[in-house]
Amino acid sequence: MKRTILYGLLSCMLIFFVSSCSFIGGQEDDYTPTMLFNSMWENYDKTYALFDIKNIDWNSVKTKYAPEISDGMSSAELFDVCADMICELNDRHVYLEAPFDYCNSGGRFETVEPFSLQTVISNYLTDSGTAGRGMFTYGRLKSDTSTGYIYIAGFSYGKTTLEQTQDWTSDINSVLEKLSDTDAIILDIRGNRGGLAGNVSYLASKFASEEKVYAVTRTKNGSGSSDFSDPVELSVEPADGTRYTKKVILVTNGQTISGGEYFVLALRTQSHVIQTGSTTAGAFSLSLERVLPNGWRYSVSVQQVTDAAGVCYENAGIRPDDADFVENTAAGVASGTDTQFEYALSLK
Repeated sequence: MKRTILYGLLSCMLIFFVSSCSFIGGQEDDYTPTMLFNSMWENYDKTYALFDIKNIDWNSVKTKYAPEISDGMSSAELFDVCADMICELNDRHVYLEAPFDYCNSGGRFETVEPFSLQTVISNYLTDSGTAGRGMFTYGRLKSDTSTGYIYIAGFSYGKTTLEQTQDWTSDINSVLEKLSDTDAIILDIRGNRGGLAGNVSYLASKFASEEKVYAVTRTKNGSGSSDFSDPVELSVEPADGTRYTKKVILVTNGQTISGGEYFVLALRTQSHVIQTGSTTAGAFSLSLERVLPNGWRYSVSVQQVTDAAGVCYENAGIRPDDADFVENTAAGVASGTDTQFEYALSLK
């Protein structure tokens, strides 16, 4: 069956508490490090969805780190071992949080690519402005006013809860109306780390000319390694009302993550869209938050996600075609040159 909206959050984790009465009143030192380590390892063992895709032997990971655990160790020492363990997953949707420290599993390996929105605004745009509470930056190119530019900073604004109204997204209509006479738009989502699935779906629909399945999700539903739900297809559909279906040049980089990557999958199904820039981060799975008995929070990725053809981009990321792959340099950005942007301009 098809679903247009993925339930819950993409980059912003769906909170799923597995607390108990002992957690509500407990203290960190009420539980031994051995018990806490084993509890955390076992939960990943039963519910983490990406061991096969990442080629990780979780039993070997336990064998590696369990000898470092002793019941006389401090909370800080326990945190360090548990953090090292989850970093074996190299998963940006996995984290461990204690009152005194935080670790993102994929953050340890992340290389931030050079990008400056201000460089784009100052050096390349005219008639620039913002909309959607600052989530959209838009304008026309100084060198060619028939080409428009839209930057989407993310797919959520402020704190994200299931009840929150993300009304800023409707401002895309006024932005597209202002750029409706252009021949092409450079759509920039570099540094976009995701957000709410409904916002991804809505904004993608504004650049869609035909309905297409763009992703298939399977969710872990049992403790066995092959226990997954039936596949759910996610589709992008053309929006009613204002849309832009002339040439769209989609610019990505390594900080295009999670919901940003779903947006890329959706737009790549459209024949008028070209992806350029560099490879996205490779973090797609829905994450569920868990709570250890001592109150520490951690998250577990519980989905396998592919495109409509069955290709999984977890860890690998979504790479533009070789001919359209372009990287920025720190020196270039520092001197006011955005190589990725300039290549995108050449594709109009």
